[in-house]
Amino acid sequence: MKTSPAAIKNPTWSVGDVHGQYSYRNPHADLYLYLSQWSDMESYLNVGYSRPGQYHLHVNTHLRLINRLADGLLDLHARGPHTGDRRLLDIASGRGGAAIHARRRYGLHVTGVDITPYNAWRATQNARDRQVWPNVRFSMGNSLRLPLPAASFPLVWSIESPAHFPDKPVFLREAARVLKPGGAFTFADLLVVEEVAAASEENRQIYADFLRVWDVPYLESFDSYRRAIAEAGLELRRAEIVTRCNLDILNRDCAIFLWLSKWPWLYRTYARYLKWRTGANLDNVYEHVLASHRALRLGMIDYGLFWAVKPNST
Repeated sequence: MKTSPAAIKNPTWSVGDVHGQYSYRNPHADLYLYLSQWSDMESYLNVGYSRPGQYHLHVNTHLRLINRLADGLLDLHARGPHTGDRRLLDIASGRGGAAIHARRRYGLHVTGVDITPYNAWRATQNARDRQVWPNVRFSMGNSLRLPLPAASFPLVWSIESPAHFPDKPVFLREAARVLKPGGAFTFADLLVVEEVAAASEENRQIYADFLRVWDVPYLESFDSYRRAIAEAGLELRRAEIVTRCNLDILNRDCAIFLWLSKWPWLYRTYARYLKWRTGANLDNVYEHVLASHRALRLGMIDYGLFWAVKPNST
C-alpha cells in the first residue's frame, strides 16, 4: 500500500519553529545569514530559478522564479472574467520581495498575509522604503484561516511557503475560498518523492533530518498536490517539476560547501569571518547544508509549480 506523504511527518514541529527561523531566533536561520553574502535575504526567501549558464546566488535568481509564476498567473487572468481587477493576495508573503516586485513589474495591487510578526514588519518596512506602500500592504494572518471574506480576490499566489503549513489541503481550500469565481491561483512548493523517502529506514531518517533543518512539518508529493487541488474545487491548468532549475543547483553548491569544509584550518578561518560579517554560526550552516545534501543527492525532494483557476459558477 502506497504511503501518504502526510504519513511521514516531523514529530517535533511547531509553528514556533517557523517564527524562530524567520525571526533569527532559531539556529536554522543562520543559513539565511550565510546566504545574505550574495543575495537580499531580507526581501526574498525562495530558492529561485536558473537555467544553464545563469548565475544562481543572486537576487535575479529569486526574480526569475517570481516572474515564471506571475507570467502564468496573468495569462490565466487575461482569459478570465476579472481582467479589470488587478488585486493579488500573497499568502504567507514572507519579507515582501515578491509582492513588491509584483507591483513594480506588473502593476498589481497586493495584499500580503503572513503568520510571523517579523516577516509582516520587515515586509511593511520594505514596501515603504521602496515607495510602493499603500499599493502593497501586509498584515498578520494564518494561511489556514485567512482573515478575509470569500470571493474577495481575482488573483492569489503563495511562493514556497506552503512547505511550512501543517495541513496543505486546508491551505488550498482557503485559497479557493477567497478566490473569485473565474479567478486564477498559482503556488510553488517543495515536494517529497515518496518512493525514495520511504524506501528504507535510512532514507526515512534522511528525510526526517531534511524536514527538521527546514522547520517543515511534512511535504506533499506532486500527485497528492494535484489531487488536493481538485478536491479544493480548483481546476489545475498547468503544473511543472523544475528541480533541475533550482534544487539540483542547490545540491551542487551544498557539495562544494561540504568539500571545502573538510580542511579544519579553512573551516575555522571561514567560521570566524562569517561570524564577523553576518553573525552566522558556521556549525549551524554546516548542519543545514549536510542534511539538505543527503536528501537532495538521493532525489528525495522535488520542486513544483502549479497554476489553477476557480470555476466560474456563472
